Amino acid sequence: MTESVDLAIVGAGPAGLAAAAQAAELGLPVTIADAFSLPGGQYYKQTTELGVMPATEGQAGRLIEGLARPHVRLLLGTLVWGIFSERGGYLLCLAGPPGTPRRLWAETVILAPGAYERPVPFPGWTLPGVMTAGAALGMVKHQRVLPGRRVLLSGTGPLQWILARHLIDAGAELVGVLDANRFPWNGWRHAGAVWGQWGRLGEGWQAWWAMVKAGVRIRWSRIVLRAEGDRQVERVVVGPVDGSRSETVLADTICLGHGFTPAVQLSRLAGCEHHYRPDQAAFVPLRDEWLQTTRSGLFVVGDGAGIGGKDVALLEGKLAAMGAALQLGRDVPPSRISTLKRDLSRQRRFAAVLDALFPFSARLGNLLTDDTVLCRCEEVTVGEIRRAIDERATTVSAVRMLTRAGMGRCQGRMCGGPLAELIARQTAQAVEAVGIAAPRPPIMPVELEGMLEVES
Repeated sequence: MTESVDLAIVGAGPAGLAAAAQAAELGLPVTIADAFSLPGGQYYKQTTELGVMPATEGQAGRLIEGLARPHVRLLLGTLVWGIFSERGGYLLCLAGPPGTPRRLWAETVILAPGAYERPVPFPGWTLPGVMTAGAALGMVKHQRVLPGRRVLLSGTGPLQWILARHLIDAGAELVGVLDANRFPWNGWRHAGAVWGQWGRLGEGWQAWWAMVKAGVRIRWSRIVLRAEGDRQVERVVVGPVDGSRSETVLADTICLGHGFTPAVQLSRLAGCEHHYRPDQAAFVPLRDEWLQTTRSGLFVVGDGAGIGGKDVALLEGKLAAMGAALQLGRDVPPSRISTLKRDLSRQRRFAAVLDALFPFSARLGNLLTDDTVLCRCEEVTVGEIRRAIDERATTVSAVRMLTRAGMGRCQGRMCGGPLAELIARQTAQAVEAVGIAAPRPPIMPVELEGMLEVES
């Protein structure tokens, strides 16, 4: 049986939590679903120790406490694997614990799906010991486990510095920190946009100082060219982005942090129009001033609509909740709207600075060899893709049909971006011209039993 609600929120990270709290404050009943077992998302990730629920404090605590309002219903451990237009609203397909509704019809929906780390393939990236920066940060912060003993960081941006600090504090040996970009000599030009961001600047300074004290320096314009080893990473060949020269360092772990990619699977499945943002090398949904997509009553907020960070996500969640409230006939004080939009504009300016100083470089793909596995799910190599392109497959969809690249369990989350960039380079097209892999339900693997209940 399908349940009906006025407002459904997908995702209980910063954006979703802020949206739920704001909607409830405006008198809207809210149902919020999240795949994790505890609210907070990746940024406010909560963990339990020996079965004891974590204590919440600070900003995260206030947001999570806001879920205790009478009109907020929280569905944890619940994956929203499909969204479809139906009867002037949206049908959400859910898979969760016993008692969780399998179908939910909502008049308005706020998607807060977040983002995932951008994969950057290179020869040897499938060896054990290669992981993302976020995975390593989660291991050392929340699980108190070192990802390795001799660790090399490669990527770009402040997240690498934060990870380096945590690894140093935990006792790991950092053999190097590589940044694919040049040193940001022009950073002073953005002084106006970063003014007042003392907390963020302080965090970056502390991380940098930790590296200085540990004798770890950042090597600019350097990347991993190749990982080598018999059964795991043992050696890493590093060098300039242009591959002009190289050197080999001994390491057992490589942590990659080349930024994030918006999770747009649900917004694309819902039929929202998307456009390509070159500054983020990603497709994002088109939105109006209320963060509503091209589908009426469907909003997308936070990193799922473009990488902006936690502070942008919080404000976008509140703004979308106000927009949904107005659509559902609630009153919202105009003064609150104008203040919120002003604060959001300031936070977006800071996010734009990070994009400008630490951009993602598509040049990383120039070093791929034919035997490099690009699609890990289907084990499709770069050479197979290049041969498909030679046979005049010039779009992502065409290459998928010939090679099955992007048709595995992850539906292109790992290879979709690198695949599009490879096709664009080989055919001298813009990345947006080669397209993006079409999502299909379920957007994530789901137990068959859950899907059968939806169909019953």
